[in-house]
Order: sequence, then structure tokens, then C-alpha cells
Amino acid sequence: MKKTGYLLGFWMLLICWPDMVKARDISLTVFGGQSTRNVWEDFFISPFTLDFADSRIAACAMAYTFARIPDWHLSFELEGQIVRHWGIQNHWESNLPVVIRHHRMPWSHEFRSSAAFGVGPSWSSDTPPLEVETRGDSQPVLFHWFMELTAGPLQAPWMFTVRLHHRSTGYKLLADKGGLDTLVGGIRWDF
Repeated sequence: MKKTGYLLGFWMLLICWPDMVKARDISLTVFGGQSTRNVWEDFFISPFTLDFADSRIAACAMAYTFARIPDWHLSFELEGQIVRHWGIQNHWESNLPVVIRHHRMPWSHEFRSSAAFGVGPSWSSDTPPLEVETRGDSQPVLFHWFMELTAGPLQAPWMFTVRLHHRSTGYKLLADKGGLDTLVGGIRWDF
């Protein structure tokens, strides 16, 4: 009986999906970048002295906008990320942040843009060696957060994106040591 309920729920979701998803509720972001030995504050305090490591990432992220507050120009998303590391690190990472995105900037009449912050769990297929080297230790399960700026043509379904991609202990909630900061760039498509 339980399986029948799951199956019925799955079919109802498939039938209702087109009505539930509005224009531009789904986005795909493809990004890549290089990891640093710095802490995230250095990106703002001393951005010209970043110590880039021989560690790179390529990632694909799919997001679903589950709520909007139009009067405040805000949206809320759930984003799933698959990340591949290579160089000093050679492992996979997956992240599931909840994202708040602000859509109104002073230049919004010139081009489309947004600023976003997302936070959620992060899982790595191996203990990241660069995190061990720079932070003294780490573990596969940590927090992930990111800060993002996007910009693109007003009518286009795509925007360029720049992110600070961060793995964190969550102020020692999940681990005593660990974490990594990666500067990335890419393209975001809204569907």
C-alpha cells in the first residue's frame, strides 16, 4: 500500500509539474574556477594578495525558485550542485544550498542582474587534501555557502556569474577544522 501511495504521488507530481513551474523558475549554472589558500574574508580585505593553489573546479548547478516576494524583488531557490575537483585535489563534491536572491539593482534599467547568498550541506567524496593542508584537517561533510553576482542583457535568458564558493565548518558546528574558498565564474541560464 505504501508503494502505491508513493507511485500515486510521483504521477501527480508529473501531471501537475507544468502548472507548478512558471516562466524562469528553473535555472542552470555552469561555472569553474581556482581554489585559494586564503580565508573568505581575504577576498574583500586584500583581494590582490590571494594565494591561488593548483586546484581547480568545474561545476553544474540546477536551481528551482520555490518562492518570490515581488514587492521586495526577492526570490528563494533550492540549488543542487555537482562539483569536480582536479589538481592537488581529485574528488567529487555535491552541495544543496537554499538561496536568497535579490533582483533589483540601481542599474536594472540598463541590464539584468542579481545578488545571491546560498547556504546548505556539502558532501565530498574524499577528505579534501587542500583543506587539510590549509586548515590543518577536514572531513567530507561540511557546510557550503556562496555569494554570487550576476549580470546579463535585459531580455536574454542568460547572465554571467561570479561566485565565492566556500566550504565551511559552520563555526565548528560540523568539524573543528576544514574549509576552502574558490573564486569561480560562469554562465546562468533561466528557463
